[in-house]
Amino acid sequence: MRRMFGVTTSDDYRPVAWMGRYPVRVTSIVCALVVLGMFATVAAQTARVDFSLFAFQTYSFLHGAIWQPLTCTLIQTASFFFLFNIFFFYWSGNQVEQFLGVRRYLKLLGLLLLVPPVVFIAWGRAGMGWSYFGSYELTIGMFIAFAAVYPNIEIFGWVSLKWLAFAGLVLGSMQYLPRHDWGYLTVLWGMCLTSFIFIRVVQERVAFSPALQRLNPFRKKPRLHVVQKSPTAQRAAEPDDVYASVDPILDKISKSGIGSLTSAERRQLDRARDRLLKKTE
Repeated sequence: MRRMFGVTTSDDYRPVAWMGRYPVRVTSIVCALVVLGMFATVAAQTARVDFSLFAFQTYSFLHGAIWQPLTCTLIQTASFFFLFNIFFFYWSGNQVEQFLGVRRYLKLLGLLLLVPPVVFIAWGRAGMGWSYFGSYELTIGMFIAFAAVYPNIEIFGWVSLKWLAFAGLVLGSMQYLPRHDWGYLTVLWGMCLTSFIFIRVVQERVAFSPALQRLNPFRKKPRLHVVQKSPTAQRAAEPDDVYASVDPILDKISKSGIGSLTSAERRQLDRARDRLLKKTE
């Protein structure tokens, strides 16, 4: 199996498991854990059990409660808004995971989960003893990552993904401003900034990242001419224009996601990546 940028290209983009015909990805597992966390939170509230030890608190964390950066995200209040939170995380997370691969996606998740501890410890140095729980900021951060990957995809037929993500960031910020909830506001912006920078770093490391601009649905698509060739000639010949060779594949990714690629298309994408890497050396 070939390795590229520390990632096994032949396996890293596959689901981690299958349930019948349905793929199970890391995003699906995270969503399931958050849903279970919501039920556990409701049960604890009903039984009047103090679950504050599982929320992130600077003092508790620095004195041994090292599990809090993980458990704080699982504390969820039951509301109708919770459905939208799960939906947006599942939708955007799946696309980001298929773009990054499992290992880089886990790195992104790990960085996002580190944002609340870093932010609240910094505020604690300023004398603020706030606590943090929930996954709303994580969802917005993942949605920002999705918009950074495919900024010009139209949603609902009239608004670009980048503007929808910007609106989510603005509305999320506005709900904290009247309450002067500076801790949560800082976490929100920290997660969004972390996601955006991570995606940009990955795109700069991938040699064909400039071609991602061709995902813009408004651009004029080139006409394709079908030329019949023998199977031997198709295997032997390599296209001179690498960007043109992967252009139909990039169009397919923009419409259906990277998980829709066949094995042959993924191999073609890998070959084009190898050719571009050789040109840049």
